[in-house]
Amino acid sequence: MMKQTLYITGCLLLTLAFFSCSNVLEKENLNSVDKDAIWTDPNLVRLFLNNIYANRPGFDNANPPIVDNICDETRIGASTGNPFNILAGVWTPSSGYFDYWAYDDVRKANEFIEGIQQKATISDDLKKQYLGEAKFLRAITYFDMVKRYGGVPIITAPQKLTDDLAVKRNTVDECYQFIVKECEEAAVLLPEKGKTASGRATKGAAMALKARALLFCASQLYNTTNDKTKWEAAAKAAQDVIDLKAYSLYPDVRRIMLDKSNQEVIFEVQYSKPDKEHGWDAQAKPLSIANGIGPKRCPLQELVDAFPMANGKNIFQAGSGYDPNDPYTGRDRRFYATIVYNGSEYCGRTQYTHIKDSLNGLGFSFCTTTGYYQRKGVDETNKGYSSGKGSDQNWIEIRYAEILLSYAEARNEASGPDNSVLGVLNELRARAGINVPLGTDIQQDSMRNLIRNERYVELCYEMKRYWDLRRWKIADRPDVLNGRRYTGMKITPAGNGWKYERIVVDPKNSVFTPNMYYMPIPFNELLKNGNLTQNPGW
Repeated sequence: MMKQTLYITGCLLLTLAFFSCSNVLEKENLNSVDKDAIWTDPNLVRLFLNNIYANRPGFDNANPPIVDNICDETRIGASTGNPFNILAGVWTPSSGYFDYWAYDDVRKANEFIEGIQQKATISDDLKKQYLGEAKFLRAITYFDMVKRYGGVPIITAPQKLTDDLAVKRNTVDECYQFIVKECEEAAVLLPEKGKTASGRATKGAAMALKARALLFCASQLYNTTNDKTKWEAAAKAAQDVIDLKAYSLYPDVRRIMLDKSNQEVIFEVQYSKPDKEHGWDAQAKPLSIANGIGPKRCPLQELVDAFPMANGKNIFQAGSGYDPNDPYTGRDRRFYATIVYNGSEYCGRTQYTHIKDSLNGLGFSFCTTTGYYQRKGVDETNKGYSSGKGSDQNWIEIRYAEILLSYAEARNEASGPDNSVLGVLNELRARAGINVPLGTDIQQDSMRNLIRNERYVELCYEMKRYWDLRRWKIADRPDVLNGRRYTGMKITPAGNGWKYERIVVDPKNSVFTPNMYYMPIPFNELLKNGNLTQNPGW
């Protein structure tokens, strides 16, 4: 499992990505470099570090998106394939659907951290900054493993062939403690936002990752005794990011994912055509304007229903003004920035999804399976998309809205819905066009439901919801992911209007059993390391 290659990976790779002063991803071809020479040349040190950045997950080009399509957000434009296998519970330690045993990236980070501390002759300022970036990257890599598997082996130094490579798993608490410590050490070393190239780790990014890790650690899956001190720690970490005053909500909710490196972005994976691109725009198009691929995220009716009305009430609430015969009128701004519905303007034309439209409608190949298409993050002016190419929006891994929602959740769980909780939620809702403040008589349970719904609509398509359902330990409920079939909207022309009929779109009942809260350690890793123990039930 942990066998380490004994060379400086960043030097010997022939192609390394690096961030130029103009923030554009470029490539430089290098011949083999002496492994000691790297530490005397600031450019080579930077290239080594950038090679670690290059492995950060962002938009998924190669495979159909999974995590959005296996919860209550979207369904892929087909009724077979990996997402439906996962929903049906048909996965094993050998399936590979979620594999992220990222010890190659850990090894690179460990080599870099050792080298920058013990061998580098570059300036002290660069040493400090690069060490902070490497610690951040190691921390986020471990976080992405822990949220899948629970406790994993913590390895902090390059391993040698003479070392005992059969490393045992650390506990979940030990892993979260390590991630938090890494973030704290990185934050001290890293520059403020604006003092380094966009797309690189900053003090705010390290603090935000710490807040995310503490929120997970405090959540119901891990915090089985509901220890309030863990919620307090998560609330304080989020408040610390807010107190930096380095970030704010971007006013235009439609363009959060389109306007690069805007004021809301805390950490992002950068793209720039033609050097590095993805297929986000192509994956949102129906047959009439598709190019080599069909829609990969068709919003479910449950997500559509979750968006509030512009008056702040949910659609089922008395006085909301919701009309089931005119269901898309009067919703908050996020709805129109996120959902393409029948009759809306999309890509410079009117988009229909009704069952009579053979190039766009429900029931036709390479068209919607739910009665809706994705708008969020789509560049509707882009004409050069095809399959997994043609788009270069940056992938926003952490943004300020998440921090506000994390603060609200942690503070509510720690001590209840005080004015600070109302304040951050009202700030988010105001950006969405809801100018009616929340009342002050909301009880803790009701506030919990409200916060969770706000996360649902605010962060949809950002690969957050599936992990939220897991950390809240509600995924195995029959009304969530165990025994439920989700729905879409069948729309039929009726005179001068439309008939709306909710329909089931999942071919089978979903399956999520308690053992699935911790994903299986990949089977091949168990073969390599006899000291690894499989998660229960796998």
